[in-house]
Amino acid sequence: MKAIVINAVGGIDVLETVELPQPTRPQGSALVKVHSTCVNPVENLVRSGFVKPKVFPKTLGGDVAGIVEEADEGSKFKKGDRVIALTWGYLNTQDGAWAEYHVVKEEFLAKLPATIPLNTAGGIPLVSLTAWQALHEGNPQPGKSVLVHAAAGGVGTFAVQIAKALGLIVVGTCGPDNINFVKSELGADEVVNYRTDDVAALYKDKPFDIVIDPMGSRGDAMARSLAVLKQDTGHYSHIANASTDYEALNNAKEAHEAGKGPSVSYIAVQPNGEQLGQILGLMEAGKVKLIVDKSLPLFGGAGEAMERVAAGHVRGKVVLVVVDDE
Repeated sequence: MKAIVINAVGGIDVLETVELPQPTRPQGSALVKVHSTCVNPVENLVRSGFVKPKVFPKTLGGDVAGIVEEADEGSKFKKGDRVIALTWGYLNTQDGAWAEYHVVKEEFLAKLPATIPLNTAGGIPLVSLTAWQALHEGNPQPGKSVLVHAAAGGVGTFAVQIAKALGLIVVGTCGPDNINFVKSELGADEVVNYRTDDVAALYKDKPFDIVIDPMGSRGDAMARSLAVLKQDTGHYSHIANASTDYEALNNAKEAHEAGKGPSVSYIAVQPNGEQLGQILGLMEAGKVKLIVDKSLPLFGGAGEAMERVAAGHVRGKVVLVVVDDE
């Protein structure tokens, strides 16, 4: 099978298209013929060496959408099933999804509704699960309010829509070019232009129950988010990234434990087929949709896709297509 691997860390030039043996499927897993996958910032972190692979060659990627080729006898997944999953391949382990076939643990899989195309569904898993898990750190309930930073990005687009689907009042931050998009297409109740408006000043008299922050926690960025939360019951949910300041986060956790300020958590997304199934249910019901910034072929387009994501300000997801039959 063809796959995209790296044998060293560095720039886009370390990407290689190679032939690898088709992976062997262990018990409790399914062999999936990949139709699409995607690029997240983490793939650039692995490729550049910020998160250095443990073993080379490293096949990149953890998002997969495709068709089950083989599964255990008696499994709920059968040959021919349309599925999606997030696997640990997105991190620095060896086996990733940027290939024609990928082995996936059954507990990571979810059946894909017929209404969602396979050739873009590879853009769903990591960002939707990140949004779901970050939001649920704050115990979302109908009527609660949530502030979503970077609302037009991959995680943000899902966080806004999932929160609205769960009955929350949603405010999103974004740049001026995305204000109408976040409000009209994603359904945010209010939108803040982060370049010209001070969200902490705007909402000092109506603080939030939850803040979802996929941005950095360095400098005063996190302090400003903490300041706009309800100090006794609010929750700051941070998504780990290259600009995360773990010392600052732990200090904020200790402050909360001492009775000073809102609760704080930070996550790195976990593969979870059951949660993906719940998200897909919302998508099938028309309450949540994938926003595709651009689709490119995996073989021949991966480098361009990585550069596009690294440049920032992508609206939604950059998808990598392996089988374009829909």
